[in-house]
Amino acid sequence: MAEETKQVSKEELAARLLEVQDTKQPIHFISRQHQLTVEQAYGVQETFVKARTQKNGKQRKGHKISMTSPATQALFGAKEPAYGTLFEDTVHTGNTEIELDSMLSPLLEPEVVFILKEDLSVGAEEAEILEKSVLSAGIEIPDSRFTDWFPKFQLMDLICDNGVTGKVVVSDKGRDDLTLGEVERIKLTLTHGGKELGTGFASEVMGNPVTSVAWLTEKLAEKNMFLKKGMVISSGTFLSPIPLGKGLYEAEFSLLGKVKLQVN
Repeated sequence: MAEETKQVSKEELAARLLEVQDTKQPIHFISRQHQLTVEQAYGVQETFVKARTQKNGKQRKGHKISMTSPATQALFGAKEPAYGTLFEDTVHTGNTEIELDSMLSPLLEPEVVFILKEDLSVGAEEAEILEKSVLSAGIEIPDSRFTDWFPKFQLMDLICDNGVTGKVVVSDKGRDDLTLGEVERIKLTLTHGGKELGTGFASEVMGNPVTSVAWLTEKLAEKNMFLKKGMVISSGTFLSPIPLGKGLYEAEFSLLGKVKLQVN
């Protein structure tokens, strides 16, 4: 039986997660011992984010959005997406090379990435988001501090673990002239070593990735927070998560172009 939430502090839970950054030894799900509400889980996440920033000096760079399809929400008993925080050292611009051993148990998700040209208003809607964003081809690499995590975690685990933020690769070119309808019709083709792994469409992401970012602005508005100029927003995957292996991955998005990830 899970312990009462009041028996553990958000500081203690955040410290457990932060320690994995040094030890590279994943821990068991928090949900095995404690039951937290969504609000409490975001409290743990925010404590983790502040502690990580203080520890290594890498500032917040933006956000990632998870569970943007009804299927993934149903899988984890969620009624809406969830978000995590990106940092200066988790965002890579242009074709990127990483070492597989630098990660714990990573996945790969091709996503449209938004880079903000201006601050957004609190609770900004789709039209404002499009006007103030550059949209780019992107690859998110979710990674978790929990052992044997996907797809076995509960929603509270995902949120506490900063939305299982690993890395985000974003192309060095993008577009700021697309309409809402054009964004919805963006098609993705993902290859690995030249072999096609799958295709998907932007409409898989809450109907439109811009709508996903609008959800985030509304969620942050509940805390009187807003998205700022220069922030990077990874908006949600076009495909089901794929275990990351070695080799060259290429994610090509119609209207946006291509980004490459070499995993050694």
